[in-house]
Amino acid sequence: MKHTRQAQTEAPSATLLNMVPGIFLFLMFAVFPLFVGIYADGQFPFIHFDDGFYNIRHDKFYFFVTMALLAVVAEVMILLTKSSPEAKNRKLGELFTPLSFTDWSAVALVVSCTLSTLFSPYPALAFWGEINEGGISAGRNNGLFLILIYVLLYFVLTRFFRYSEALFTALAVSCSLVYLLTVLNGYYLDPMNMLEQFKTSQPGVYMEFFSTIGNKNMLASFICVTLPASVVMAVLTETLRRRAVYLLASGLGMMAMIIGDSDSAMLGTAVFIAVFLVVFARSVTRLKRFFLTLSVMLASVGLLRLFSAAMNDNYKELGAIPKALLFSSYVYILLAVCAMITALLYFADGKKPGVKLPKAVPVVLGALFGIAALSGLGIFLWFSVIDKETELGEMEKLLRMNDAWGTHRGIMWLRSFDIFAAANPWQKLFGTGPDTFFFAFEPYFGQLQEYGNSSTDAAHNEYINYLITIGIAGLGSYLAFVGGALVRGFRSAKNNPAVLCCAAAAVAYLAQATVNIALPISTPLFIVFVSLCEAFARNAATKNM
Repeated sequence: MKHTRQAQTEAPSATLLNMVPGIFLFLMFAVFPLFVGIYADGQFPFIHFDDGFYNIRHDKFYFFVTMALLAVVAEVMILLTKSSPEAKNRKLGELFTPLSFTDWSAVALVVSCTLSTLFSPYPALAFWGEINEGGISAGRNNGLFLILIYVLLYFVLTRFFRYSEALFTALAVSCSLVYLLTVLNGYYLDPMNMLEQFKTSQPGVYMEFFSTIGNKNMLASFICVTLPASVVMAVLTETLRRRAVYLLASGLGMMAMIIGDSDSAMLGTAVFIAVFLVVFARSVTRLKRFFLTLSVMLASVGLLRLFSAAMNDNYKELGAIPKALLFSSYVYILLAVCAMITALLYFADGKKPGVKLPKAVPVVLGALFGIAALSGLGIFLWFSVIDKETELGEMEKLLRMNDAWGTHRGIMWLRSFDIFAAANPWQKLFGTGPDTFFFAFEPYFGQLQEYGNSSTDAAHNEYINYLITIGIAGLGSYLAFVGGALVRGFRSAKNNPAVLCCAAAAVAYLAQATVNIALPISTPLFIVFVSLCEAFARNAATKNM
């Protein structure tokens, strides 16, 4: 019965139109995370990776752009040439009617970003997302060109995607390799020989770059957009072998998050855990698997501690929170609590399988998490706005907003609000152009030198970055696009719970984006998951018609 139920959840029949998104998603899930620049020079071992980090952002960018454009062109050609039975029976206009709220938001995002680009003081940078002229290098490839590709891909995935769990299993396997490489790199082990040449020439790269992803910021957002997907699939899958794969990915992901030394990854993961504890709260079956996965993640911290001891604790630099997680005995207490809860839930589910808890349970949990979040925000605002005199010691870095806050993210955020306040009405509405933060922030470069930076091309908060570069209209359209897909995805979870995997990735990414940057390494995966939330919703609506 389990196999029959799973088969009914997946696509009833694959057509040529469905195969293209399937191939694209397999490449994005299985190949994209591991893809780096390689070269062959005839010397053993013949294929070399030691140039991989030089152009890693561009390698990932061109890989994604190429695969996305091929997918879009292939679908258009199939529709125009009627090469698929489904294409013969469907008019092109039917694919866009009716347009959902998310569809309209995607269109609004393109329109607002196009206007932002056309009237930008830096049109070339705004369109391509990167320029290198006169010794000035600016942008991170997030221009209008990439935004257009995101939206085109969104319409392809939402119209032709059909669910297959094998895609998410492939993602877990690929990410497990990335996580494992991250841990090894964190202890100065470099099996792919990608870091050796940077040891003396560029020590910053040697210390802060990991696996096949890039620096700590890139790795943090990658973990946030992939680890939650594995955790949720460990809860949802009905296949024991696949659950083992997802649990392995979850454990290795926890290790990578600690060794990657990024507070933003921990923020995103913590928000995901809180949100999905509420989501799974009514089902004892899902709760027991969720706590099992959390137990595996906490147990992996203990394994990492043993590995660290075997390596004489010779690891790269760790911040206060990752170091505390690695060495604190409280982790084992938390593990014992999670393991006990897991055992009790398994016992209860065994006694009465499929039992549902009262609706009050998720409501109470959600209220408690909401109160905790609001309390934390209130404390932060109190010490940042009202009480600026009380000595906070080490906690000042966390509880009081000033220029030095958050490894000097504070100065970027505070000056960004000054830039927005001084902008003319048009720029308040449409910004200075996509990915033009470098020039918008240029007047404040001198102030950054106090913190060891001579320039920046990102606010290190995606929402503030969008406010400056694409304005209120662009930021509003973006939030409507992502929010619309998430809401519709959650609502369709009764038809296919696998949509929760995509929603989990989006939730964690959105949380870490408050202190991180958008890059064509993890952001394309985020857009894919957002698109899949809408795709699941459209498929559910079609079945219910």
